[in-house]
Amino acid sequence: MHFGSIRALLQQARLSHHDRRVLAGLLVVALFLACAPAPIFPSDVSDKPDRTVTFENLIANPDHYQDRIIELGGQIVGSIAQQEEVQMLVRELPIRATPVYGPFDTGRLNGMFVIRYTRDIAAQDLQNGNMVVVIGAVMGRVATSLTGTPVRRLTVNAECFHIWRTQGNPIEDFPWTMNARWWPLIQQTYCVNRPNIILPVS
Repeated sequence: MHFGSIRALLQQARLSHHDRRVLAGLLVVALFLACAPAPIFPSDVSDKPDRTVTFENLIANPDHYQDRIIELGGQIVGSIAQQEEVQMLVRELPIRATPVYGPFDTGRLNGMFVIRYTRDIAAQDLQNGNMVVVIGAVMGRVATSLTGTPVRRLTVNAECFHIWRTQGNPIEDFPWTMNARWWPLIQQTYCVNRPNIILPVS
């Protein structure tokens, strides 16, 4: 339904001018909410991060921010699964809200960090090139063998993280048309002690 249809509907109804204006406003709000994207993280989680802490702050002194809840974004460049824990090596990227929410590549090499999560993750979500945003507690600089040689890196213990199966493509490139023979973008949110959330494909 578009605004012209709403106007015609209101004109047919036997309502006062004031009532029609109020009802039109309510319908516009309802349409806006229906078109709004689904939230990626539960509200009680998305309110936790200290967004005054930058990636530059964290890289300079990871141990100083130990246990601080932060939000970081990036692109997966490696991963390992050991027993019930998964580790992801992520190239940090800034997060933006438009034209679509998520990490985006500026062409700069800002550095790497590690996400640790203590539940199973679908293999397709761990593929190199996928985009990710994580909310969790800073563990400081922790040794990891993700690249074969033990290296101490900034590490985040994930409470929740969101995956875009972009496989190296920018999020804003989706959706592709059917005749391009590409699959729609699949997204999934993982949270500790909560069921996984698969968002509608774009």
